[in-house]
Amino acid sequence: MESLARHPELRVLLDRHETEPPHVLHVATLAGQLASLDLLTPPLEDSERHELELAALLHDIGWSVVEADGRRHHKESARLIREFSWSTLAPEAVARVALTARYHRKSLPSDEHESFRQLPSPDQQRVRRMSALLRVADALDRRHIQRVDRVSLQRIGEEFTIQVHSTDEVGTECLAADKKSDLLRELVAAPVRFAAAV
Repeated sequence: MESLARHPELRVLLDRHETEPPHVLHVATLAGQLASLDLLTPPLEDSERHELELAALLHDIGWSVVEADGRRHHKESARLIREFSWSTLAPEAVARVALTARYHRKSLPSDEHESFRQLPSPDQQRVRRMSALLRVADALDRRHIQRVDRVSLQRIGEEFTIQVHSTDEVGTECLAADKKSDLLRELVAAPVRFAAAV
C-alpha cells in the first residue's frame, strides 16, 4: 500500500500495536474502493484518500492498550496516532487521521468533542467525509474474516445501492454496513442500501 511506502513510521506503529494486520489491510482496501465509487460530492481528493488509508490502517491500534472488551479502543487509537512522533506527516494531517480513526465506531463527529471542535471548518468536513467511508469499510469486515471481495455502486433514481461482492454469504457484513452508514447517508442526502452480489 502507498502509505506503507511513504511513511516508515506507519510500520513501526503497526508492528508495535496491531494484532490483526489482515483486518486493517482489508479495511484500508475497502475504504479505497468506497472512495473510488464517488458517492460523495465532490469526490475525495488524493490527499483525503491518502489520509483515509492511514486512518484505516491505524483504526484498531487502540486494542493494544484497552481491556479485552475493547471499550474506548477507538479513542485510544486516536490518542496513539496523535502522540506518535511523525516525521513524514504534518501536524494538521495527524489530527485529521487521528479523528477519522476515532470516529470509525460509536459516536459521529460532533462539536461536543473538543478535539473535533478545534479543527478549522474545512478540516472538520474532511474528517466527516473520511469517517463516513471508514465506518462502512470497517463494517464490511465485521467478522474480521475478509469475506468481501470488492464493492461496486448502482444508482437507481435517487437511491444508491452498494453491491457487496463475494463468493460467500455476506449478510452479516451488509447488515453491519447498513447500521454504520448513518454518516454516509447524511452526507449524500439520499438513501444508501447494501446488497450482496454473490
